[in-house]
Amino acid sequence: MESHHYLICGITISFPWEMAMFPVSSKVPDVYVKLGQALPPAEKNVKFKGPYCLAAPHHVFFHLENIARFSVLNGTEITVEILGEQDIETLNIFLLNSCLGVLLTQRNKLVLHAAALERNGRIVAFSGGAGCGKSTLSGLLLKSGARILTDNIATIEIQERTGARVFPSFPFIHLWHSAIEKVELEARKTQKLRPNLNKYALSIEDQFCAEPSPLHTLCILSPWNKSELHCEEINGIERITYLSHASFRLKITRGMEMDRQHFQHMSALSQTIKLVKLSYPHDWNLNEQLVTFVNGNLFESLTESSAL
Repeated sequence: MESHHYLICGITISFPWEMAMFPVSSKVPDVYVKLGQALPPAEKNVKFKGPYCLAAPHHVFFHLENIARFSVLNGTEITVEILGEQDIETLNIFLLNSCLGVLLTQRNKLVLHAAALERNGRIVAFSGGAGCGKSTLSGLLLKSGARILTDNIATIEIQERTGARVFPSFPFIHLWHSAIEKVELEARKTQKLRPNLNKYALSIEDQFCAEPSPLHTLCILSPWNKSELHCEEINGIERITYLSHASFRLKITRGMEMDRQHFQHMSALSQTIKLVKLSYPHDWNLNEQLVTFVNGNLFESLTESSAL
């Protein structure tokens, strides 16, 4: 069967189908995605059971009813068992999010649910809960001239000499059609994620930062009901708490019995980067102020506490 190799999050992954808008790799694959029967881990080894997930050491199994089953094994392979007539775009949504994040964790990488952007030579990552506006903010910052490394999965490597580095994922971001219109990015190439979903992959190849880069700041996005913007640095033990909240699928990580490695990664990252919390109103009329504030404070410098 024909295979296609792409560089994603610092590793070469072999796919049994072509992936539009992905950087091609000529290296020997680190990971293989294959079609076949996706088997769950043995019941006696399962440490975490979720609505559609079973997690055991070195093995995670996902079952999406009427879509597909996925088996992620040893950080080296992902088996996809397609259920019914499914399009590749639907499979890729899950494959490149939950499956990829789990696989990277199995490879002993620190994975954050975060976007990472570059401006003026400085990398800032943005994380937050569901609906915090992370991808929309990424779109606004791209329009203002920033470049992006990743929209959703930030793969972090911490080294003693060089500090924390974040690896680029894919040269596109995911946005709802309404957000694309409001951010005024309609001219860019788009690809619908699923036939019945009004959400798109938006090509940003011309503003994609394709090299691993030092991570300077992690910003926790926290929408609130006030009309002003407020940014403050997080210190002390709270840093680990916020890093835990920003971690990718923490319950699954625990199910893989990788708690100790994950805590070590978070502790090392906490000593390496600046960590801030940005409180802001969910108000499209204030987006210009938000972008100006982020560019002026996070991509330049930040005092201990600032407000607008």
